[in-house]
Amino acid sequence: MKSSLRPALVLLTFTVLFSAGCATRTTPSGGKETSLLGGALTVATNSFQPPAATTAAVDTTKLAGQGNPSGAKTTLLWGLITLHDY
Repeated sequence: MKSSLRPALVLLTFTVLFSAGCATRTTPSGGKETSLLGGALTVATNSFQPPAATTAAVDTTKLAGQGNPSGAKTTLLWGLITLHDY
């Protein structure tokens, strides 16, 4: 019984995730912000705002060592993890 229910549950989960939609908006700084999977993944350009205090922020300029920050910000899992380049 459980093995026949598993494919239906997986299909339902993927359907809900991929039908959640996406949205793109222009930020006040002139960049773009795109949300995918109902906000589970957000990508922003020209976003030099500091990350929220409730997120695990990772500064990619310190990891990759690039000299010129681009202002790119990627937020995963509704703000739980933030990767930023500034």
